[in-house]
Amino acid sequence: MRFGIITSRPAEPVVREVLQEGGLKDFVIVALPVPAISLLTTTAIASVLSSRRDLLSGLSDVDVVVLPGTVRGDASEVAKVTGKPAFKGPRSLGELPVTLKYVSQGARLDTVKAADEVLGSLAPSISYEEAFRIGQVPVPRRGPPVLLFSEVDPRAQDFTATARRYAGEGAQVIVVGAEDGMSLGELRRRVREAKGLGLPVIAEAPSRAYAEEAIAAGADGLSVADYQVLELEDLLSKDLALLVGGDSLDRLRDVERELAGRAKLIVDPSLAVPPLGLSQSVERYLRASRELSSPLLFSAANVTEEVEADTAGVHAVLALMAVEVRASAYLVVEETYKSVHGTSEAREAIRLAESAYAARASERGMFSRLLVLKQDYPPPPQPQEEVSAEPVGYVEPQVSASEYVRVSADPARGVMRVTLYRDGRAVGSLEGSHALSLARALVRRFNVSAEHAAYIGYELSKAELSLKLGRTYVQDEPIIVTPWEKNGNSHC
Repeated sequence: MRFGIITSRPAEPVVREVLQEGGLKDFVIVALPVPAISLLTTTAIASVLSSRRDLLSGLSDVDVVVLPGTVRGDASEVAKVTGKPAFKGPRSLGELPVTLKYVSQGARLDTVKAADEVLGSLAPSISYEEAFRIGQVPVPRRGPPVLLFSEVDPRAQDFTATARRYAGEGAQVIVVGAEDGMSLGELRRRVREAKGLGLPVIAEAPSRAYAEEAIAAGADGLSVADYQVLELEDLLSKDLALLVGGDSLDRLRDVERELAGRAKLIVDPSLAVPPLGLSQSVERYLRASRELSSPLLFSAANVTEEVEADTAGVHAVLALMAVEVRASAYLVVEETYKSVHGTSEAREAIRLAESAYAARASERGMFSRLLVLKQDYPPPPQPQEEVSAEPVGYVEPQVSASEYVRVSADPARGVMRVTLYRDGRAVGSLEGSHALSLARALVRRFNVSAEHAAYIGYELSKAELSLKLGRTYVQDEPIIVTPWEKNGNSHC
């Protein structure tokens, strides 16, 4: 398959280098005479191609035209001009080689969504034995596939918004967390609101009263500890799912024997807190997979909450472990802020693990949306410019006592705000979600110096990055500090 890659003239050498480093050979690069391709819409790109037959002819013998994923608009506008299928590529140039390899193998891209959105949702086809269904969701006897359960923490301030976000991020079953002290009325409300999302709902039941209330509210199942089962036996039915957790394989075996045919049993052998027994608990999962017949739940919370590392990488490893022990479901709990969006991270981690399992191979070389701060291929060398560059060290800012700006980021609304002060008084304040547009608007509306405009753009870019990464933004402070940096200098 021959690809036609559309980019800007300044980026052309870098795009070529990335594709060659990634092992791609059959491609044509069409470089538009613009400073940055991401600044254009698909309609503008189509217009440029229409007016430049020399550029358009470069796409005459390609099979597919690929636009940057950052471009706004529908790629179909470009397809009308080129006469070739046109799609959005990834938002990150580093993912372009992997994306094109996937397309060569038959993957389909989208004309509106970026490739990382589309390929990140592809799931392999895996045959399995169905144990039962929770609602309309089939539960494998042994995974993969692995279902994604997402638990709303009982302390969540906005249950409805959190549950809705979980559903949007790929949860297949909602678990309503509960703890002693929560009113039965609140549990009832949460179960009913979760049911309104159209997904199966399992409710935690710290006591019999909670179990009765959850069932009455319409819960599809209960989540209990192994020692509670005897207390709840008369509440069970063949239509009710029962998630039973415990760290004793013997007790779980007894539960399975006692409840055979009386409930839809899912067993959680309990993943231990590392480094206080994690490896032994994985061995318990392996034994449970061999010795029990019930579907297994692999709960990630004890690891993601206790390991001080970005949860995207933690979920990546745990999902592989879940697939290896043949778990049927994977449980995510967002107890702390660092684990927010764990549902979407786990969804992608499970997809990768299932793909590797289906291919009987490692994940290496697969398209991954978990590579947030790093990428598979190293950045290409800086292309040679027409003029030599003059080295620049630290340049003292020209500070104005009469004019300054304050930049802030509001993660709750996903917007940035920049306020311009002159002589101690605010003369204007703007907010938005796009750093470059916000900087343009401020510079065009108010007469600021070129140096001040550069500073404003720099700070707004940091604020936008902080919103995407879920980091705290503080003006004039760094957003990311890596372990290999020393005193802020990565070359030390």
